[in-house]
Amino acid sequence: MGEQQRKRVAVVTGAGRMIGIGRATALKLAALGYDVVVAARGEGPRNPDEESAGWLGAASVAAEIEARGGRAVAVSCDVTSQEEIDALIATTLDQFGALTALVNNAAIGSTTKLAPIVDLAEEGWREMIEVNLNALFRVSKAAARAMIAGGAGGAIVNVSSLAGRTGMANFGAYCASKAGVIAFTQQLALELAQHGVRVNCVCPGATDTDMLGAVTRRAAARKGQEAATQIRDRIASTIPLGRIGTPEEQAEAIAFLISDAASYITGQSLNVDGGQRMD
Repeated sequence: MGEQQRKRVAVVTGAGRMIGIGRATALKLAALGYDVVVAARGEGPRNPDEESAGWLGAASVAAEIEARGGRAVAVSCDVTSQEEIDALIATTLDQFGALTALVNNAAIGSTTKLAPIVDLAEEGWREMIEVNLNALFRVSKAAARAMIAGGAGGAIVNVSSLAGRTGMANFGAYCASKAGVIAFTQQLALELAQHGVRVNCVCPGATDTDMLGAVTRRAAARKGQEAATQIRDRIASTIPLGRIGTPEEQAEAIAFLISDAASYITGQSLNVDGGQRMD
C-alpha cells in the first residue's frame, strides 16, 4: 500500500527540547501527515531560553503540532526504563491504532563523560552505553514487535553521529556508543527486511541544537560571549559548506528515510554533515 492508503503513525524519542533534532523531526513528520507520539523524559525547562519561553518539553511539541492541524500526543518516557518503553508503545497503539515509524533520537551528548579511556570512570562508560545504545535496543525491539504484529511494515531511523564513524580523543564512550548504533542499524535491517520493516541511520555532523548551545553557553559563562562565538566559528571552519547545520536539515533526511521515496533503502548510514566526512 502507498503512504496515502495506510495509517502513518510515528514515535519520536528524545523530542522534548525546544531546539533539537527530535522536535524538528516530530514537526516535519506531522506536516507530512503522520500522527506523532512525542516522547521525552518528563522534565521542565533545561536552559534559560526554554525557561523564558515557558517550555514544557514533549507537551509543548505536541501542542505545536496540534496548533498546526496535526494529531499528536506527548508521552513521558525514560528510555532506560523497560516499563516506560512498554507504556510508550501501548499508548501509541491505543491512541492511533498502529505504529509505522520510529525515530530513535534520545541520547546523552558528547559533552558528558569526557576523559581519555585510561581515566574514564566505569560509571561514565556504562551510563553512555546504557542511554545511547542499550536503550535504543529496547525501544527498537518493542517497536519492531508492534510493526510486525501490525503487518503493514514500517521504517526505523536511528540517530547516530559522525562520532560513530571515527575515534575522537576524550570522547571514547560517546564514539563507541554511536558506532554501536550504526552496527545495530545494519543488524536490525537484516533481520526485519522479511517483515517489510526498513532500518536506516543518520549521522549528524555539527548541528545547531540544544547540545551545541550548552557548549557555547558554558564558554560564554567562563570567558564571555566572544569565546562562544569563536567556538562556533571554529566549528564552521571545518565544514566544507562553511556553516553549522540546522535541526530541520537533519529532520529532512530522517523524513526521507522514513518515506516511500526511500523504499529500496535499508541498512544504510547517511552522513548529514555539510561535507565534513565523505564516505
